[in-house]
Amino acid sequence: MAGCSLFDYEGRTVVQGQVVDSSTGQAVGPAQVQVMQNKRGGFSSAYTAAGDWLDTDAQGRFDFTFDADDAQNYILMARSARGNSQYAGAPELKGGRKNKGVRVPVDAPAWLRVHLLDVPPHTDALAIRVGGFIGNVTLRTEDAQDTAFVRPVTPDFPNVVVWRLDGGRTADQSEHRISYTVAPLDTALIEVRY
Repeated sequence: MAGCSLFDYEGRTVVQGQVVDSSTGQAVGPAQVQVMQNKRGGFSSAYTAAGDWLDTDAQGRFDFTFDADDAQNYILMARSARGNSQYAGAPELKGGRKNKGVRVPVDAPAWLRVHLLDVPPHTDALAIRVGGFIGNVTLRTEDAQDTAFVRPVTPDFPNVVVWRLDGGRTADQSEHRISYTVAPLDTALIEVRY
């Protein structure tokens, strides 16, 4: 008996929907969308592109088809001048089905500005390590006495800056944590006094 099973997730797949702002739900366009795939039942969470980036219309709407493989899981990612989608929030697509009303959220960017300030009594530590964002920083303390840097971060999310001093005989080498949340298109300011 030939035919389509309820559990068959391969073949022609229809995808229709719109790119939206993750905070407001409003349409974002023009944008681009891309189908991403990973092996069904596998242990890897790594996704790879299943096709090229496709343009949306001026209101972020898209309508396209692709051929799905039953051995793959699919999600839809978006990018725009306003921001990009995150893997955790990307909508799943059902292969071999009509995926209508798909909403792909994009996050507007946000930034973190970290100001490092060596205050009296001055430390004998050799280095300061600062992390909790893409591009962790390690600087010699003599180079970081009064310096600042900026990193992109996820908005509307409980973020944490983690810092510690390394080396030295008297320096407190415990880990310090500073929590913060930043709105889209804004900059959080953190001062690390050591």
